[in-house]
Amino acid sequence: MPETLTQPATLLVKLHGKGSRHIELIHETFTIGRKADNTLVIEDPAVSGHHARIIKVQAVFFLEDLKSTNGTAVNGQQITRHQLHDADAITIGQHRFVFQEHEAASTAGLAPSVDLARTMVLRGADRTPDGPALTAKVLIVAGKTDKLEYPLIKQVNVIGSQDGAVIRLTGWFAPKSAATIARRGHSYSISSSQGTKSLLVNGTDVVGQQDLKDGDQIEVAGVKLAFYLLSGTKNASR
Repeated sequence: MPETLTQPATLLVKLHGKGSRHIELIHETFTIGRKADNTLVIEDPAVSGHHARIIKVQAVFFLEDLKSTNGTAVNGQQITRHQLHDADAITIGQHRFVFQEHEAASTAGLAPSVDLARTMVLRGADRTPDGPALTAKVLIVAGKTDKLEYPLIKQVNVIGSQDGAVIRLTGWFAPKSAATIARRGHSYSISSSQGTKSLLVNGTDVVGQQDLKDGDQIEVAGVKLAFYLLSGTKNASR
């Protein structure tokens, strides 16, 4: 009979464009962000310096968003603090994590886990392997922006007034980050940033994340935009 022991909870990390791996949650606090002092460092401009953390209170795990620019979602819903349950899916930018709570497991055939005696660094890319390709664009229908048309050549395209935003809002009260349009292959999705009062696609409120289709009408932070897939990408997105 194989020996049975208590196995710590794990985080299945699925970095966008990379493979997946398990990390054991053996510490009271587990931080995720772009800066080097995090437990899990993700080198991706869409990830805040200190983006989120998982804390353990007795036997219960909680996920907290650390006032990140682009927010943290659990099962498609933006959160500030959330009690984690087995199989909860966490989204940070284009990256996915699955919380796995194991009560007991056989010692035979256990998958190797990452040694957290050192900081784990994951590098995300802000371009496709073959370099940036123009596959979609947005046109400004109404509202204050610095241009009337924006090509979406990045994997993560921020709509806001902050430096580095792809779609730059210029109104007096424009939020630093209102929403994010993310690309995966030739598919695009949009999600609101934390604190955004309303994000509409074709007049319907967006909760969490929504896939975009050619011709979709977007409204956020007092700006109306039209999303268009360029020739040659429309079929790939279906």
